[in-house]
Amino acid sequence: MAEPTSDNGSGKRVTLHRARMASSGARRVEVTVPAGDAALVREVAGLLRSGGAKARQVRKAMAPLLSRHQARTGAELVAFLRASPLANEGGVDVEGLRDLSGGRVADLE
Repeated sequence: MAEPTSDNGSGKRVTLHRARMASSGARRVEVTVPAGDAALVREVAGLLRSGGAKARQVRKAMAPLLSRHQARTGAELVAFLRASPLANEGGVDVEGLRDLSGGRVADLE
């Protein structure tokens, strides 16, 4: 059974604050990250929340890492991999070669 709590009005203030944030387009999220990354995630969230040039810079830097776009063709996949930090910073040359063999025989009887 829950402990009775004294209502000092803080619940109403929290509700009003969350309503104001939601009406401004903000969304409250809860994430679980390794303890060593908690400060980093808070800092990134703060930058995104503040808007401006820093927020745009963070979004631009993270976009290639978090792309939600699915490649529909091999060329799009190769372009994505060539634009990845692995290729840019790691000096890895990405080759997109396709298997041109006739495939395998399938017995459909």
